[in-house]
Amino acid sequence: MTPTLRVIHPDGRQDVTEIGPEADTLNLLRAAVGGWIEYLPAHYHALNSHEVVINEEGLIHNLPPNWIGSRLVGLDLTQYPPLHGPIVIVPHDPADGPSPAKQRQQATSPDGLVNLYACALEGDPAALTALGVSRPEDITVIDARPPVRHFLYALHPDGRTERHDLEPIEEGRRWIAERLGAGQRLPPHAQQVTAYAVISSVAPRDPCPNEVARAALGLADTPCGPVILIPTGTADPSQVHQRLDEALNGAGEACGELGLTLDWAT
Repeated sequence: MTPTLRVIHPDGRQDVTEIGPEADTLNLLRAAVGGWIEYLPAHYHALNSHEVVINEEGLIHNLPPNWIGSRLVGLDLTQYPPLHGPIVIVPHDPADGPSPAKQRQQATSPDGLVNLYACALEGDPAALTALGVSRPEDITVIDARPPVRHFLYALHPDGRTERHDLEPIEEGRRWIAERLGAGQRLPPHAQQVTAYAVISSVAPRDPCPNEVARAALGLADTPCGPVILIPTGTADPSQVHQRLDEALNGAGEACGELGLTLDWAT
């Protein structure tokens, strides 16, 4: 059976290409993701005999989130954000080392690197020696990932949605005041999402009921005028939040379902 390379696009389309014996797999992968390739570590996906390949600079180039592909490869979306851009599934080459299934097995074994670091952080002498350090404080981890941007969102009654950088905080406060005037936070029991604090106006200048926000956030009551969403940093596995997050990340189907029009996507 001829091996194949499967590409899952953010809009759900899938392309399948056969990998012949003379095929240049590296160039096929680069063309599929549209740039430099990155192999997703095995513990992030659920495939056993296939690798998952993404664009290494997907976040830097603001490629759209790939919710469909992220679910298909088994990424835990309650713990991690979706992958961005095309997602490529390609058979594992034994010449590259252990399969994804074997990698996950090794990582959880007593001799695995994860457990080695865990033992070293607890001060185990043998583990510290294996890592070439003498104290847990000498273990250094460098995180080279680009910083994640966090946004404030304004949902208007007509579905128009604005966003603004959360920081600097003072600029964010002015941005909120320009849209709401004096604001009040809805009590947690009045909404179905925990990932955002929902702020409405005490005396809304816009008297229109915000049915869009009520539906998108699962609100118990319908506020008037725009509402502001402030990220709380709380993990939120709810379906309501997942659909809203898809829409705020530019997924067309979710935007249409919730009635949102993103100002920054025009």
